[in-house]
Amino acid sequence: MADGVLEVARLTMAEFRDRVAEGRWLIIPSGTCEEHGPHLPLGSDTLEAEFLVRAVSERTGALVAPALTYGACTTTRNFPGTIDVRSETVEALTHDVIRGFAGHGCRKILVLSGHAGKSHMVALRQAALRAVEASPGLRGLVLCVTEIPAPARPGPDDLAYDGHAASYETSLVLAMESALVRRERIPPGGGRPAFPPFEVLPDPEKFFPSGVMGDPSRASAEAGKRAVAHAVDAIAALLER
Repeated sequence: MADGVLEVARLTMAEFRDRVAEGRWLIIPSGTCEEHGPHLPLGSDTLEAEFLVRAVSERTGALVAPALTYGACTTTRNFPGTIDVRSETVEALTHDVIRGFAGHGCRKILVLSGHAGKSHMVALRQAALRAVEASPGLRGLVLCVTEIPAPARPGPDDLAYDGHAASYETSLVLAMESALVRRERIPPGGGRPAFPPFEVLPDPEKFFPSGVMGDPSRASAEAGKRAVAHAVDAIAALLER
């Protein structure tokens, strides 16, 4: 069924109607405008989701919706460039978008997030739940890139998700568009921030002033290419099931 990347924004209304009538999946990329350390762009989450969704579309023939480019970013909210949208807003917008596509006949919808924030993912899942409850026969999936399991037999360049703006994410961006990574600004190896247990913090950024939660030192374009290939395989298999 695959016939190139089928971007909804580039289809006419008749073309969209006809593609939907073929029973294709619709994938909605979800991202953020959020700091990703001194070395990655603010749009990393969105770029990752869009890149993977296009590759999945080429493989499966799924329709690609325009991305939702803002999200809930509570822990990074005070860093320059992070636009923290309330989770209620994320839920309401995502629900309305899913409902809109379902109203035009889409019966299989995946929301693929490049952002792993807990409140963001809860908002996406609540939006999908409301939509499937209100639309009998609608199938909804919500998946974050970081939830894709590592290969069963990882090779030397395979990386599991290792934190915000760390090696996994840096490798993905290197594989997608290497010029976006400021290699000279990659911070030295670090660890996860030691947040005080259970405390609600007005200034979480002081626990990871670099904006990185993890160690980006293992990043490479080769690791990113393997991660992209594995993710596309996993998502395509999920849709085919």
